[in-house]
Amino acid sequence: MKDNKIFKSLKTFFSILGLLVFLSVTFVIATNASGWSSLLSVMGLIKAESLYAPHSSKMLEGATAGIVASLDDPYSKYLSKNQWQELKLQLNAEFGGIGVYVVQIEGGKLAIVSPIKGTPAARVGLKNGDIISRINGESTVGMTQDDAVHLMRGDPGTQLELSVFRPDDGQEHDFKIVREIINVPSVEEKIVSESPLLGYIKLNQFHARSAQEIAKSLNSLQDKNIKGLILDLRDNGGGDFDAALAISNIFLDNQEVVSVKDAKGKETVHNSMAGSYNAPLIVLVNKNSASASEILAGALQDNGRAVLVGEKTFGKGLVQTVYPLRDGGALKLTTQKYFTPNGTDINEIGINPDHVVTNIDKATKDLQLERAIELLKQKIK
Repeated sequence: MKDNKIFKSLKTFFSILGLLVFLSVTFVIATNASGWSSLLSVMGLIKAESLYAPHSSKMLEGATAGIVASLDDPYSKYLSKNQWQELKLQLNAEFGGIGVYVVQIEGGKLAIVSPIKGTPAARVGLKNGDIISRINGESTVGMTQDDAVHLMRGDPGTQLELSVFRPDDGQEHDFKIVREIINVPSVEEKIVSESPLLGYIKLNQFHARSAQEIAKSLNSLQDKNIKGLILDLRDNGGGDFDAALAISNIFLDNQEVVSVKDAKGKETVHNSMAGSYNAPLIVLVNKNSASASEILAGALQDNGRAVLVGEKTFGKGLVQTVYPLRDGGALKLTTQKYFTPNGTDINEIGINPDHVVTNIDKATKDLQLERAIELLKQKIK
């Protein structure tokens, strides 16, 4: 008897749920009748009249991408299977490839940026600024950055044929490069002053191992008995939100790092643990310091832990959540807005440094770094 009551209750529940879903779908269709009519007309015309055979999977993928694009949010995006795999590789920072960063420049050209030290790309002599013209014999004209990166990735031990145009000498250069496992380092370290001894750490991106790499570099510098540190977040576009929280644990001592609010107004405050480094700290930022870089920089500035030097940051105060989908792709969706410990919303505004310094030509003279060294020496005295 008891089982029958449970069964009837479940039946009633699912009947009501089904009715609600039906009414919701009916409402959407009724309030967007012209839109649905156009969609069905387009599908019918393509099927009946198109010179080219329609691919249902591509149509569905395009419709899904279009729904996300309708949000007018530059950070929300439907990721295809390949794009989702690429994002996971970036966040894990380990893949089979040759070890170069690629950017799309003016005119749609694909340029090589900073071959990673110790990788096949660096060993064969690829240079910063080389323009990729062919990948495995395929022209890069009209090729997207994502497509180019995907083609250059591959299993370790396989060969990649790459042709580049080098503006420095006006010549085309051909390379045959054997792929390897590339561990993308996010950290570079060095000594920038001997008296007093000052350390410098450049953080290129926030990924799964960034906090571990920062800690390792910091330990190495502390073994040399540095008196202060410069943390360089310039041109760091962000990355893993959790990596920013983990790195803050190194520099902050049980203090607020960032608070986030979702679409329903629910607020979550993230606090640091006890920090391990408490010596004087200067942080370098510029207009390309974004997202996770701004979370870390804002936390260090608001808590009075570091002085910021450079230019106003990019201004990306939004957090994206990635939802894997059944087709192998994923939905990257803006789900939260974040605020610095002082409650500042920096989205589309940025963070103002304590000392504004503009670099005219960083390659010849890094005025921002020079000012940071000067200020750090003053703090130590």
